[in-house]
Amino acid sequence: MHDLEIRKIDISLAKEVSEMLSSSSKDYNRHFIPFQFDLDSVKAMFNKIKKDYFFGIFFNNALIGFYMLRGFDEGYEIPSYGVFIKESYSNKGLGKLTLDHAISLCKILDKKRLMLKVHPDNVNAKSLYIKYGFKEEGIDPKNSNLIMFKDLK
Repeated sequence: MHDLEIRKIDISLAKEVSEMLSSSSKDYNRHFIPFQFDLDSVKAMFNKIKKDYFFGIFFNNALIGFYMLRGFDEGYEIPSYGVFIKESYSNKGLGKLTLDHAISLCKILDKKRLMLKVHPDNVNAKSLYIKYGFKEEGIDPKNSNLIMFKDLK
C-alpha cells in the first residue's frame, strides 16, 4: 500500500527539511528563497512559528515536499503561500494538491485573499498559479519576483 498525505510539520522535522532542500540541485531550487537551508536556520525558523502553517507532503512516511502559509506571525491578514517539492517528485500534481489544501484552509479561516511570489523564469509554477486564478499585482523590489494574489470566495 502506498500512502500520500499532507500533515503539519514542526521543528522535529527540521533535519529532514534541511537535508531535502540542501540536497536539491542549485538549478532546481534557485527560485526557492524564503529562508536559508542549513539546519540551524531551519530550526530557528521553526522555533519562531506561532500562527504560521507548515505542512509536509509525505509518501510512504517519507518527506517529499512541504508548503507554507506565512505572514500570520507578522500580523498580516493575507497569508503568503510557498511550496517546495523534492525534485524527483516534481511534475506529479503535488503543487496542485498543496494549492487545493492551502485554498481550502484559507477559506475555513475566512481569509479573503491568498498571496504568493514567483520568479518570472519559473514558467511551470507561474502557469499553474495563473490556472488557479492568481493575478499579478506587483514585483518584489528585493528580488524581482512577481507578486500574485488570488481572491477567495
